[in-house]
Amino acid sequence: MTTAEAIQTALEHVQYVLLDFDGPVCDIYAGLSAPTVAGQLSKMLTAAGVDLPDHVLTQDDPLEVFRYSAVLGTEVNRALQEALTDLEVKATATAEITPGVEEMIRRAVEVGKPIAIVSNNSVASITAFLSARGLLSAVSYISGRTDPNPALMKPNPYLVSQALDKLTAPSEQTMLVGDSLSDIEAAKAAGVISVGYANKPGKADSFASAGAEVVVTRLDDLVPAL
Repeated sequence: MTTAEAIQTALEHVQYVLLDFDGPVCDIYAGLSAPTVAGQLSKMLTAAGVDLPDHVLTQDDPLEVFRYSAVLGTEVNRALQEALTDLEVKATATAEITPGVEEMIRRAVEVGKPIAIVSNNSVASITAFLSARGLLSAVSYISGRTDPNPALMKPNPYLVSQALDKLTAPSEQTMLVGDSLSDIEAAKAAGVISVGYANKPGKADSFASAGAEVVVTRLDDLVPAL
């Protein structure tokens, strides 16, 4: 069986498509870098008098700085959620779209398979990017970060389950395309088909070890299965 045939077989019952945002849809931090955003969030916390541990001060992932804010109290957590959302929206102006995703989204619409975005990034930033690219009307639902509680982010299946509910989608007929292990974990916890998008070296093996049903290095490889 060829790779294309294996993908077709694994996804033959898929009627609903969930896409992670940063990675499968775009590189949100292509212009305004992730380390820069993480650093701005850390500076905000230190300016508020928070004594940050080294692992947070040196963190280059904004979402991890946000996760840490949960231990600092509700007020600080909410403030950081707002600051991160503002920075994410700003970053979408220089974000780079992922090759093949427009074709994938439009093909899904053509064949009547609803698309939803399921992401730890903010709904505001996802909406801004899709609007700028003329793709917002093609997406049926955005399940993104609105709550300041970082425990609801993937790998928690909360955002995936929320999308399933809004689409009234059976989990066994739904796939989630993601580029991180947290996507694979969330997909498995929610009972949907997990598709690992290996956009960096080493990810393919990690996704396979985590039990992803499908692993691809190009989104184009998924289009025929739709």
